[in-house]
Amino acid sequence: MKVFISSVTGGMEGYRAAARQAAEALGHTVTAAEDFRASPQSPQQVCLGAVRDADVVVLLLGARYGAPQESGISPTHEEYREARGTKPVLAFVQKGVTREPEQERFVEEVSTWESSYREFFDSPESLRAAVTRALHDWELSQQAGPVNEDELVARTAGLLPTRSAHAAGVAPLHVVVAGAPAQQLLRPGALDDAGLRRDMQREAVYGDHPVFDPQQGVQEPVVHGTTLLITQADAQITLDEQGNIRVSRPARNASRAAPRMGGLTSLVEEEVREHVADGIRYAGWLLNRVDPTNRLRRMGLACRLAGIGYLPWRTRAEVAQSPNSASLGSGAETADSPPVVLARAALLFDTARLADDITVRLRRQARRRHRRRGRPRRLHRGPPARRPRRSRHPAGTPPPAPSAAARRPPR
Repeated sequence: MKVFISSVTGGMEGYRAAARQAAEALGHTVTAAEDFRASPQSPQQVCLGAVRDADVVVLLLGARYGAPQESGISPTHEEYREARGTKPVLAFVQKGVTREPEQERFVEEVSTWESSYREFFDSPESLRAAVTRALHDWELSQQAGPVNEDELVARTAGLLPTRSAHAAGVAPLHVVVAGAPAQQLLRPGALDDAGLRRDMQREAVYGDHPVFDPQQGVQEPVVHGTTLLITQADAQITLDEQGNIRVSRPARNASRAAPRMGGLTSLVEEEVREHVADGIRYAGWLLNRVDPTNRLRRMGLACRLAGIGYLPWRTRAEVAQSPNSASLGSGAETADSPPVVLARAALLFDTARLADDITVRLRRQARRRHRRRGRPRRLHRGPPARRPRRSRHPAGTPPPAPSAAARRPPR
């Protein structure tokens, strides 16, 4: 296996040597900037080419950021971004140093993207041990074999529920994530772990992007077969032993705390997009919680929106412009965003783009079905006005004179 060591060179010589020793002791081939001889290519091109050629990048982050290049970022930062999303980046952050402001921001960026790979060191010896452990764990994660993308797509699609019981006006949104290569990620006892259950509930209700309604209680977690279920009245999270995840919740903000937009109850596009993004972020967080060594390195992502026949699909601007009129269908139809295969880190780094793409697919299907089957319906805020009674006599013909009995006054 080829390992590329990335860091500033000045002041980090001892640490770079320790990282090299750790990788070579495990039988890996190491490449680093100091190995390259004179070349017609620029040092930047040579190093970025070596990053592309490597299997794993070991990133060492100390106090110094390095001199910005024409790109506006340092060579180490360029190497990191070249590797990010295409191969594992094992990041090691030095403790007990005062980092330059640019380096502090760089460390924060790395922590956001590859949070499960970040470790700390304070000496060459501790770094050598940390690199040895991280490379060994990564090697173990590869033993499940290559990724079968056809199998991953089929398994992801199979996680989407075929039936979804719900009340009228509640459109369930299901975000599913499956990992590859296929393997048993969790032992049976892991699903009974009280710490895991507590963390899943806390993140679902009180996390930065909650997927549960904080005004509702959470039922006692249960295990059905090989799947852990954490449930609310209208929402549910499932996690099985393979690491497959499903986040189900209403697609619209039905809580009392949600802003009331008035008029017809609708699927509001912006709310759907936010709920899709929150489901993806939760799945990414949960994967890092149960698979810190990234044994699952490729992901399948899909989404299903049920009950679209009962609710019109509109944007907030459309609701504001015409709150009481929209095209409605008449059945509990579904809209799907089919499975896509992506790098695991994209769940947390490219969440907004993924949610945008999924929302566009759902919107097209919802509006196409409403145009095909729906009728414009108007919300009336009072009793309907009475129609004038139609005359049975032709226009221009006076009605006949009343009979004598009709003219007789009442007794």
